[in-house]
Amino acid sequence: MPRYLTPVKINLLLLIDLYVSDQIPASVNPKILGYIASQVIQPSDHDNVVERHPQSLSSRSDVTTLSEHLAQWTSQVPGRSVYDILLQRVWELNDLDALHVLFQHLGELVAPRTLTDAPGAEGGSTTAAKISRASPLGQYIRRCCVEFTRLQFADVKALWHAFSLYREPSYDMWANRNPEAARQKEDTRPVWASGRADHQQSNGAYNASSEDVEMLLSHSVHALQKLGHRVPGELKSQLTHFFDVSAETSSEATQSLHHFLAFFEHWRAGQYTMALEALHRYFDYSLVAKGSAEQGGREIGGAAGTGSVKVYYQYALLHLSVLHADFECWSESVDAMEECIATARENQDSACLNFALSWLLYLRQAHPSSATSAFKNLAQLAGGGEQDEIAFLKAKARDSRQWSLMSSTLLEEAKWDMYGCNGGSLNRAFEHILQASYLNVLHDLRTLMPAATLFQGAALDRLGQADLGRSAHSSVLIPKQAPHVPLGDRLRASCRVAYKLAQSGNFDGAFDVLHTTRADPRLGGVLKLEQRLRAFEGMLKLRQYMYAGDLDAATYALEQLRPARSMVGDAELSFELSMLEIEVMLEKEQYQKAMHAVNTQIDEQKRSPRADIAHRLHLLVLKARIFASGKQPIKGFSIALRAAAMAERHLLISVLIEALGVLGVILTELGEYQAAKETLGAGLPMAIEVGDLSIIARLFSHLAEAHVGIAGYQCEHGSAEQTRNLRTAEAYVDRSFEGV
Repeated sequence: MPRYLTPVKINLLLLIDLYVSDQIPASVNPKILGYIASQVIQPSDHDNVVERHPQSLSSRSDVTTLSEHLAQWTSQVPGRSVYDILLQRVWELNDLDALHVLFQHLGELVAPRTLTDAPGAEGGSTTAAKISRASPLGQYIRRCCVEFTRLQFADVKALWHAFSLYREPSYDMWANRNPEAARQKEDTRPVWASGRADHQQSNGAYNASSEDVEMLLSHSVHALQKLGHRVPGELKSQLTHFFDVSAETSSEATQSLHHFLAFFEHWRAGQYTMALEALHRYFDYSLVAKGSAEQGGREIGGAAGTGSVKVYYQYALLHLSVLHADFECWSESVDAMEECIATARENQDSACLNFALSWLLYLRQAHPSSATSAFKNLAQLAGGGEQDEIAFLKAKARDSRQWSLMSSTLLEEAKWDMYGCNGGSLNRAFEHILQASYLNVLHDLRTLMPAATLFQGAALDRLGQADLGRSAHSSVLIPKQAPHVPLGDRLRASCRVAYKLAQSGNFDGAFDVLHTTRADPRLGGVLKLEQRLRAFEGMLKLRQYMYAGDLDAATYALEQLRPARSMVGDAELSFELSMLEIEVMLEKEQYQKAMHAVNTQIDEQKRSPRADIAHRLHLLVLKARIFASGKQPIKGFSIALRAAAMAERHLLISVLIEALGVLGVILTELGEYQAAKETLGAGLPMAIEVGDLSIIARLFSHLAEAHVGIAGYQCEHGSAEQTRNLRTAEAYVDRSFEGV
């Protein structure tokens, strides 16, 4: 594998030479320059690069791939396109001497550093320089000329044979356009054409340079690290071929990136041991690459390479901690993060330190039961209690201008406010979400935009704005945004959209959304995401069985979902599974088991200082509902009333509606039919706006019971008022059946 020069780059040099000549009309020049610039200048935007480069090497197999771009533009020669003129230039190269002449000519096109260095200053060539040295084209030509000068004769010969094979498929088209030149070349063509089999291996090695492979590796690592999906099979086979061809000649940096890519691949595939081994190899090769690059510095300064070793060490520890946490090895993750923080502080690496502190904050929230001394480091660094941790991270991110950390910290603060921690509210959560969205747009943080949108949709759902929340979640699934959306956020948005469709009774649409997500090729092989998708599909099937009244099928589906709690490792999904299990117990009238499960969940919520207030209130509503169903309404009245008051104060509309429904049932059981009617009537409009058909059907049935109670106990027998209440109850029963 060459270090830089390939047949593609020689072909691009010929196109540049054609561009500066007089054979292209002025109207076409900007288009040719734009195409050359797209090949020469690598975009700094990683997202655009990820879209373009996976198929870039596969489109370089031969020169005919340029026909679709260049054949549409005409040249100064009548009847000839730019592609025809380029083929003429390509086939004018007859031997190695012509290749040397080409690079000498290209060097003369670049303006000299000083006037005395001009080619014609002392009787040399008089070719006028047409390209500035500082321009991208000038820098590209200069580097190509320098790299060609550095090549050994054997490498030049191999490059020439690779170029010959690269241009061979275009021979028939060129021969039809230039029959006289083709007849002259026909005598020499079999000489190099017969060597195709001998030089096929060198051609494969020279189709891509080490720079191209490193670029593909870095972009693949970017896709794995930020977007969360795995490398496509076609690109993986190309990279494997390149490494097989150049296993002995590739640099330590390339091998280091190769092992870093393997680390992410094994991680996404759920192969913990292999991911750990690949990370250790990445660290070893990184040390070797950095050591060889700074060999001269160590000879002069003695210990110049020690700091660089620790730089790689702390980032390796950072990835090691994330790996441990993803496989729920919490103690190992905390130990690795502690060492990472200590090394980052010693090296004064604020970027790594701030990210490590942010990750430590996440570990405390994801696994609060591990309340070890390691979790107290962040509060000590903040100079105060736990309430100052987020403020500390925001100040550090603002000082170091790390806007991605600032945006993620704002979203974390919004999460705390939605959970009701430290007196937070939904109003403050919306404020932090808007601030994070503003930073994402201002600084083009594309991979964080979907997370902010998901937070906004979740906040709207809590406010009871179901349509707005679903539209926010659906905006993440727009195909145009797919290259910029992390795969985990895309799956989370799909699950929430499907959940909202299932709440409205559209189970077919919900399963269609999940099946479309499953068909995404990026999801293939990412173990945790596939497990989450399967678990969510099982939850929807369980809910569908419960709506249909098929308790046997619901029980079987619940048994199939029990292992998903330990496999997925998602606290939100685990809570939903627990709630579904309690709902099945209530449908089976197993009130004692349901009460035990609810009390267990309440105790877990009390032990967690960062538990979601919505989860706590939902458990209180379930407890009151169990008392009401178990013919003990007085015990559940105060619980339901307290849950409704707290839900109204925290703007949790869904929980408020459920609490009002339970209050209506309790008031009906206590004989307060008019109060039950008013309570249920107040919650019904909000329930219709939320769109959860199960809650709507339940409220209509409870309203029917309240009207029946009014007709039986508060109206005279045979009166018009009694008839009106009975007819109203009958209408509400019909509406309840419509919801079911």
